[in-house]
Amino acid sequence: MTLIKQCALVLILLTASSGLMATTVAQLSFDDVVANAELVFEGRVLAVEARETGPRSIHTFVEFEVLDVLKGEYTEQRIELSYLGGRVGSRQLEVSEMQVPAVGETGVYFIESLSADQLHPLVGWSQGHYLIVRDSNGRSHVQSAGQQPIRAVTIAPFAAAQTLNDDGVASGVHIQAIADESSAMSADGFKALVRDRVQELAP
Repeated sequence: MTLIKQCALVLILLTASSGLMATTVAQLSFDDVVANAELVFEGRVLAVEARETGPRSIHTFVEFEVLDVLKGEYTEQRIELSYLGGRVGSRQLEVSEMQVPAVGETGVYFIESLSADQLHPLVGWSQGHYLIVRDSNGRSHVQSAGQQPIRAVTIAPFAAAQTLNDDGVASGVHIQAIADESSAMSADGFKALVRDRVQELAP
Protein backbone atom coordinates (compact mmCIF):
# COMPACT_ATOMS: atom_id res chain seq x y z
CA MET A 1 0.00 0.00 0.00
CA THR A 2 1.40 3.40 -1.00
CA LEU A 3 2.10 6.27 1.38
CA ILE A 4 -0.86 8.19 0.00
CA LYS A 5 -3.25 5.26 0.41
CA GLN A 6 -2.04 4.86 4.00
CA CYS A 7 -2.12 8.55 4.87
CA ALA A 8 -4.63 10.31 2.63
CA LEU A 9 -7.51 8.03 3.52
CA VAL A 10 -7.28 7.39 7.23
CA LEU A 11 -10.91 6.48 7.69
CA ILE A 12 -13.64 5.54 5.23
CA LEU A 13 -17.18 4.77 6.38
CA LEU A 14 -19.93 3.92 3.91
CA THR A 15 -23.51 4.30 5.11
CA ALA A 16 -25.45 2.50 2.42
CA SER A 17 -28.92 3.51 3.59
CA SER A 18 -28.24 7.23 3.30
CA GLY A 19 -25.89 7.15 0.33
CA LEU A 20 -23.34 9.11 2.35
CA MET A 21 -19.65 8.34 2.57
CA ALA A 22 -17.73 10.04 5.37
CA THR A 23 -14.01 10.48 4.95
CA THR A 24 -11.05 11.66 6.95
CA VAL A 25 -8.08 12.89 4.91
CA ALA A 26 -4.52 13.29 6.20
CA GLN A 27 -2.52 16.45 5.61
CA LEU A 28 0.59 16.07 3.46
CA SER A 29 3.53 18.35 2.78
CA PHE A 30 3.68 20.03 -0.62
CA ASP A 31 6.66 17.79 -1.46
CA ASP A 32 4.54 14.76 -0.54
CA VAL A 33 1.96 15.89 -3.07
CA VAL A 34 4.54 16.46 -5.82
CA ALA A 35 6.48 13.25 -5.14
CA ASN A 36 3.42 11.01 -5.08
CA ALA A 37 1.84 12.35 -8.27
CA GLU A 38 2.32 10.26 -11.40
CA LEU A 39 1.11 13.14 -13.57
CA VAL A 40 0.82 16.87 -12.92
CA PHE A 41 -0.85 19.00 -15.56
CA GLU A 42 -2.48 22.34 -16.18
CA GLY A 43 -5.89 21.79 -17.69
CA ARG A 44 -9.32 23.19 -18.42
CA VAL A 45 -12.52 21.32 -17.56
CA LEU A 46 -14.62 20.57 -20.65
CA ALA A 47 -17.38 18.32 -19.27
CA VAL A 48 -18.65 16.77 -16.02
CA GLU A 49 -21.02 13.78 -16.03
CA ALA A 50 -22.23 11.40 -13.32
CA ARG A 51 -22.77 7.77 -14.33
CA GLU A 52 -23.88 4.60 -12.59
CA THR A 53 -20.84 2.31 -12.33
CA GLY A 54 -22.38 -0.56 -10.40
CA PRO A 55 -25.55 -1.68 -8.57
CA ARG A 56 -24.82 0.71 -5.69
CA SER A 57 -22.07 2.86 -7.16
CA ILE A 58 -21.98 6.22 -8.91
CA HIS A 59 -18.90 8.02 -10.23
CA THR A 60 -18.59 11.52 -11.63
CA PHE A 61 -16.37 11.71 -14.72
CA VAL A 62 -14.51 14.93 -15.49
CA GLU A 63 -13.01 15.55 -18.94
CA PHE A 64 -10.08 17.98 -19.18
CA GLU A 65 -8.23 19.64 -22.01
CA VAL A 66 -4.54 19.22 -21.21
CA LEU A 67 -2.81 22.61 -21.58
CA ASP A 68 0.63 21.91 -20.07
CA VAL A 69 2.33 18.86 -18.52
CA LEU A 70 4.45 19.68 -15.46
CA LYS A 71 5.36 16.13 -14.41
CA GLY A 72 5.09 12.75 -16.11
CA GLU A 73 4.59 11.51 -19.63
CA TYR A 74 1.29 12.34 -21.30
CA THR A 75 0.84 13.22 -24.97
CA GLU A 76 -2.96 13.18 -25.41
CA GLN A 77 -4.85 16.46 -25.67
CA ARG A 78 -7.59 15.30 -23.28
CA ILE A 79 -7.83 13.24 -20.12
CA GLU A 80 -10.80 11.91 -18.11
CA LEU A 81 -10.71 11.46 -14.33
CA SER A 82 -13.34 9.78 -12.15
CA TYR A 83 -14.51 10.83 -8.69
CA LEU A 84 -16.60 8.57 -6.47
CA GLY A 85 -20.10 9.93 -5.94
CA GLY A 86 -22.63 12.01 -7.82
CA ARG A 87 -26.31 12.04 -8.77
CA VAL A 88 -27.98 10.03 -11.51
CA GLY A 89 -31.74 10.58 -11.67
CA SER A 90 -33.12 10.09 -8.17
CA ARG A 91 -30.05 8.21 -6.96
CA GLN A 92 -27.26 10.05 -5.18
CA LEU A 93 -23.99 9.00 -3.58
CA GLU A 94 -22.44 11.81 -1.56
CA VAL A 95 -18.82 11.74 -0.39
CA SER A 96 -17.83 14.29 2.24
CA GLU A 97 -14.80 16.47 1.46
CA MET A 98 -15.13 15.62 -2.26
CA GLN A 99 -14.57 18.66 -4.48
CA VAL A 100 -15.25 17.88 -8.13
CA PRO A 101 -13.84 20.35 -10.68
CA ALA A 102 -16.48 22.47 -12.40
CA VAL A 103 -17.02 22.95 -16.13
CA GLY A 104 -14.95 25.88 -17.36
CA GLU A 105 -12.45 25.94 -14.52
CA THR A 106 -8.72 26.00 -15.23
CA GLY A 107 -6.22 24.64 -12.75
CA VAL A 108 -3.22 22.49 -11.90
CA TYR A 109 -4.03 18.88 -11.02
CA PHE A 110 -1.79 16.32 -9.30
CA ILE A 111 -2.95 12.83 -10.36
CA GLU A 112 -1.91 9.99 -8.07
CA SER A 113 -2.20 7.17 -10.63
CA LEU A 114 -3.19 6.84 -14.27
CA SER A 115 -4.02 3.14 -13.90
CA ALA A 116 -5.25 2.37 -10.37
CA ASP A 117 -8.88 2.81 -9.34
CA GLN A 118 -9.18 5.63 -6.79
CA LEU A 119 -12.01 7.11 -4.75
CA HIS A 120 -10.47 10.49 -5.63
CA PRO A 121 -7.95 10.76 -8.48
CA LEU A 122 -5.84 13.58 -6.99
CA VAL A 123 -3.08 13.25 -4.41
CA GLY A 124 -4.39 14.19 -0.99
CA TRP A 125 -7.79 15.10 -2.46
CA SER A 126 -8.04 18.94 -2.33
CA GLN A 127 -4.29 19.13 -1.66
CA GLY A 128 -3.67 18.13 -5.28
CA HIS A 129 -6.22 20.57 -6.75
CA TYR A 130 -5.30 24.19 -7.53
CA LEU A 131 -7.29 26.79 -9.45
CA ILE A 132 -5.89 29.32 -11.91
CA VAL A 133 -7.99 32.47 -12.10
CA ARG A 134 -7.61 35.97 -13.52
CA ASP A 135 -8.01 39.03 -11.35
CA SER A 136 -9.57 42.33 -12.41
CA ASN A 137 -6.24 43.39 -13.97
CA GLY A 138 -6.02 40.26 -16.11
CA ARG A 139 -3.23 38.72 -14.00
CA SER A 140 -3.43 34.95 -13.56
CA HIS A 141 -2.92 33.77 -10.00
CA VAL A 142 -3.34 30.50 -8.13
CA GLN A 143 -6.00 29.58 -5.58
CA SER A 144 -6.71 26.55 -3.43
CA ALA A 145 -9.55 24.21 -4.35
CA GLY A 146 -11.58 26.18 -1.81
CA GLN A 147 -11.01 29.39 -3.84
CA GLN A 148 -8.59 30.97 -1.37
CA PRO A 149 -5.71 32.91 -2.98
CA ILE A 150 -2.32 31.34 -2.26
CA ARG A 151 0.37 33.83 -1.29
CA ALA A 152 3.37 31.49 -1.02
CA VAL A 153 4.57 27.89 -0.82
CA THR A 154 7.37 26.97 1.55
CA ILE A 155 9.12 23.63 1.33
CA ALA A 156 8.69 21.61 4.51
CA PRO A 157 9.88 18.10 5.39
CA PHE A 158 7.66 15.20 4.45
CA ALA A 159 4.71 15.42 6.80
CA ALA A 160 3.77 13.01 9.54
CA ALA A 161 0.17 11.85 9.26
CA GLN A 162 -2.32 14.31 10.74
CA THR A 163 -5.85 15.22 9.82
CA LEU A 164 -6.28 17.78 7.04
CA ASN A 165 -7.38 21.16 8.39
CA ASP A 166 -10.39 23.15 7.24
CA ASP A 167 -8.31 25.06 4.67
CA GLY A 168 -7.80 21.82 2.74
CA VAL A 169 -4.24 22.65 1.65
CA ALA A 170 -0.94 20.81 2.03
CA SER A 171 1.53 21.77 4.74
CA GLY A 172 3.67 24.65 3.49
CA VAL A 173 0.94 26.13 1.27
CA HIS A 174 0.07 29.55 2.68
CA ILE A 175 -3.32 31.03 1.84
CA GLN A 176 -4.46 34.61 2.20
CA ALA A 177 -6.18 35.41 5.49
CA ILE A 178 -8.08 38.02 3.47
CA ALA A 179 -8.89 37.35 -0.18
CA ASP A 180 -6.35 39.83 -1.59
CA GLU A 181 -5.70 38.76 -5.17
CA SER A 182 -3.05 41.44 -5.76
CA SER A 183 -0.50 39.66 -3.56
CA ALA A 184 -1.44 36.10 -4.55
CA MET A 185 1.15 33.82 -6.17
CA SER A 186 1.14 34.06 -9.95
CA ALA A 187 0.15 31.03 -11.98
CA ASP A 188 3.50 31.08 -13.80
CA GLY A 189 5.35 31.27 -10.48
CA PHE A 190 3.41 28.32 -9.10
CA LYS A 191 4.06 26.21 -12.19
CA ALA A 192 7.77 27.06 -12.07
CA LEU A 193 7.86 25.98 -8.42
CA VAL A 194 6.19 22.66 -9.27
CA ARG A 195 8.72 21.99 -12.04
CA ASP A 196 11.56 22.85 -9.66
CA ARG A 197 10.26 20.46 -6.99
CA VAL A 198 9.83 17.70 -9.60
CA GLN A 199 13.51 18.03 -10.52
CA GLU A 200 14.67 18.20 -6.90
CA LEU A 201 12.67 15.12 -5.90
CA ALA A 202 13.56 13.02 -8.94
CA PRO A 203 15.35 9.76 -7.97
